[in-house]
Amino acid sequence: MMLHKRISAGKGTIKSDLALTGGMVVNVNTKELLRADIAVKDGIIVGLGDISDKIGEDTEIIDITGKFVSPGLIDGHVHYESGMVTLTNFAGAAIRHGTTGMIIDPHEIANVLGKQGVELVLAEIEDLPSSIFVMIPSCVPSSSLETSGAVLDVPTVTQLLYQDGVIGLGEVMDFPGVLAADPEKLDMIEEALFLGKRADGHCPGMTGSDLAGYLCAGITSDHESLTYDEAIEKARMGMAVMLREGSAAKSLREFVPRLVRDGIGLDSFFFVSDDRHPGDLIAGYMDTHVRTAIELGIDPIDAISMCTINTARHYRIDHLIGSISIGRKADLVVLDDLHGFAIDRVFVGGVANIAPKPMYPAEVFDTVWFKRIHPESLYLKSDTEVEANIIVAIPDAIFTDWRIETLHPKDGVLYPDPTRDILSIAVIERHGRSGDSGSTAGIGRGFVSGFGIEGGAFAQSIAHDSHNVIVVGTNFEDMALCANEIRTMRGGIAVAYDGEIMGGIALPFAGLLSTGSVESVNAKLRGLHAMMQEIGCVLPSPFMTLSFLALPVIPRLKITDLGLVDVEKQEIVDVCR
Repeated sequence: MMLHKRISAGKGTIKSDLALTGGMVVNVNTKELLRADIAVKDGIIVGLGDISDKIGEDTEIIDITGKFVSPGLIDGHVHYESGMVTLTNFAGAAIRHGTTGMIIDPHEIANVLGKQGVELVLAEIEDLPSSIFVMIPSCVPSSSLETSGAVLDVPTVTQLLYQDGVIGLGEVMDFPGVLAADPEKLDMIEEALFLGKRADGHCPGMTGSDLAGYLCAGITSDHESLTYDEAIEKARMGMAVMLREGSAAKSLREFVPRLVRDGIGLDSFFFVSDDRHPGDLIAGYMDTHVRTAIELGIDPIDAISMCTINTARHYRIDHLIGSISIGRKADLVVLDDLHGFAIDRVFVGGVANIAPKPMYPAEVFDTVWFKRIHPESLYLKSDTEVEANIIVAIPDAIFTDWRIETLHPKDGVLYPDPTRDILSIAVIERHGRSGDSGSTAGIGRGFVSGFGIEGGAFAQSIAHDSHNVIVVGTNFEDMALCANEIRTMRGGIAVAYDGEIMGGIALPFAGLLSTGSVESVNAKLRGLHAMMQEIGCVLPSPFMTLSFLALPVIPRLKITDLGLVDVEKQEIVDVCR
């Protein structure tokens, strides 16, 4: 809507399209609950309070007497790829839960498709009704100890920072590089700050002088606080603290009661998910954060503010979204009950139930490149008994432990031993950058414990951060079968047992996403979880756990296509000691 038309709509000389009457408005600007009607023209709020002069013959009037109206909720930091669906389908599911705004960091897509992937995301956003803003990934790849599908260097990041819809630099995970004044990292941060945009942080466990140094670089937020005391120290130093409640990491039940007890001001805190898996996205989204915060003692208006205006103000987009204010986008959540945050309906730009159907270029479905895998491709060979470094997977955690076990070769090969919960693990480079990755090059091999499966194998092309193919199994035949099934599907998840594929999910978009609905992906994923239980898996979320075993920036022992990684020393180590 042109500016002169907005002014006329505000004055009432042009009548509104929509009027919500009789409701109680959650005013996050003044922290009040007010009886007020809302007038909307061309998706913009043009009246609040007495709107009688803005109602004409063609105005749609909806009586919401007895109900409450909240601003649309905002997820302050999310990698939408964790939902295993396209951004369009993720955003559609989010709207159903009152989440009309998202600050996304397309880090996973960028690791596979690079600049093209980020540009595809920006193009897709243009056709979506939700208010979606992008933080440009700052660490692609996250480490030199893996082979990624792309690199976002300083010139590329700089170009992307100038794009419409981009509001900052994504989480700077390389905090050692920042503290060491790495020129490349500092150039990225300085460019974001020069443009008046935010630089997101990622500094688990950081306190004291290191934290002060990190903040002096211009980084202003963090979602990785390990303890409440750490979060409070960051807030006191001026950092915006993201309270995370995702599928893999949760902090609300630990942090919120203490915030309430200590009487801490909440303006520096806002809610994020970081990740939301398909089943969790169906069950709820940022509405779950608000309800949980209210249950834990935060006043409903404050809880809603932490999921709306606090986020918008931090990212300097509060002139667009984040409140029910004149001139802002009409992203509105009508509630039957305020304390229970029970959603009646959702308006996005003053409109309900929008479902665009985007088209994607063919090349995004052709990103899995490796030659056919044979069982012997996965062998670890030795002629003598060895002491082996074993990765220990931990339930619902992205870090691992490390133990030493004695292994006895058979015919010169070190085999997995499921009776001791020692399974074979391999990472297969899938971006076509390692030559003949079907034989010896491009495959990292090792052993892992913690899954407990008694037979079979499983694999996936979701392996943070570079998203090579990762496979675990009790035998090399089923492992090779799973890897080749993923090759055929052009990405996805596969489970095999006794020489047969039991089931799988095709994720052909960058090897990470399905173009199907969240519901269809979740149904298939539930089936695969059931299969994993049948073969003896003891972990509640085996695919999530597996996806982080290749992440070489989270301690302790991980594996990439280049081999075993001692994360703390940032070096490749031999499997056999």
